[in-house]
Amino acid sequence: MELESVPSISVRSTALGLLDAYTAVRRTTESLCAPVSPEDCTVQSMPDASPLKWHLAHTSWFFETFVLARAAAMGLLRGTFRPHHPQFGFLFNSYYEGAGGRIARAERGLLTRPSLAEVLRYREHVD
Repeated sequence: MELESVPSISVRSTALGLLDAYTAVRRTTESLCAPVSPEDCTVQSMPDASPLKWHLAHTSWFFETFVLARAAAMGLLRGTFRPHHPQFGFLFNSYYEGAGGRIARAERGLLTRPSLAEVLRYREHVD
């Protein structure tokens, strides 16, 4: 492919496209989860399938850890960045050994705290 045939995409339009996609995915996820009770969001049906509440928090932790924290370290965010909660890194890391310790996958259904409401506030904070 010749360079002349590659359309020019500005950084701004790319960033806005990514933001739109991120927002759409987050809204879709929340609408899919809306009919599920808080109690059912905590249940772990089998050791290899993490609870819904854990996944909601994990995706926020991933974005906070690997996008926001790194953007802050590079000076790309306004203000001071701090992780939302000091224990969330341990609770919601899945297998990223370089990011620290983690709770065993088979034990994620034992987490009664944070509550689903707290996890949803965490998602809002990260968003």
